[in-house]
Amino acid sequence: MNGILNLNKPAGYTSFDCVAILRRLTGERKIGHTGTLDPQATGVLPLCIGKATRLLEYMDEAPKTYVADCQLGLTTDTRDIWGTVLCNRRPETADLTRENVEEVLRTLEGEIEQKPPVFSAIKVNGKKLYEYAREGKAVEVPVRRVTVHSIRILAWNGPSEPFKMEIVCSRGTYIRSICHDLGEALGCGACMSSLVRTETCGYKIEEAADLEELRRMTPEQIEALLDPLESAVSHLPHLDLTEEQAKLFLNGNPLWSEELPLEERNYAVFGDDGLLGICKGHLISKVLK
Repeated sequence: MNGILNLNKPAGYTSFDCVAILRRLTGERKIGHTGTLDPQATGVLPLCIGKATRLLEYMDEAPKTYVADCQLGLTTDTRDIWGTVLCNRRPETADLTRENVEEVLRTLEGEIEQKPPVFSAIKVNGKKLYEYAREGKAVEVPVRRVTVHSIRILAWNGPSEPFKMEIVCSRGTYIRSICHDLGEALGCGACMSSLVRTETCGYKIEEAADLEELRRMTPEQIEALLDPLESAVSHLPHLDLTEEQAKLFLNGNPLWSEELPLEERNYAVFGDDGLLGICKGHLISKVLK
């Protein structure tokens, strides 16, 4: 069984929970996921099965789209609504307008420096940040450079109600931190109150499989839902090789790209037999055949 399953992860499950369930349902041990979602988050979670697991490292390069609810005036230790409340300043948000919020959100777009939440799986000295947080230990949280391509408000019902926004961003971006940073800039605090990933790596939530429906399927029915390996690299530039170049590529011969003007970036390499592998510039990164 080889391919990618576009799963709509339900709330209450970790990303690894979903992997474990699919292993039981399919009997396939070689399954991995890309783009971890927090347990309370829902939405697109691509599961790579069989040979597709070899493409996991390239899939996170694609932008991701999220729809999140943000509650103004509330600060928590986890930066989301499920954490312990540290400060409640909701009455102070009464005069805030949609225009006030949009003005600050524009400053959070582009290539920015972001400090992840202390309750996150990022490792410091070989230990996850949330493990330090649960032990009550203070640790320096590393700042990351991420890219927020766009943020737009989808629904606004006044400052006392959570507002809905769509965010398109790079890997490593924490939506909880965007909500937190917005609240800091407004001076009232804010936290995320819901999160749905609607698209990643070309996989859309409208086309995602429901976990409960999968539980009622046979392994053969699940296999029929899998997208081909090519779909996992749809965001990469395609490189088509001649028959002779493809033979050299598959044999690891460095002459395969001798006449190709390649840039220093990842390419999805194709031949007559479909996807052959991945290269970075003139160097072979991975052969799949």
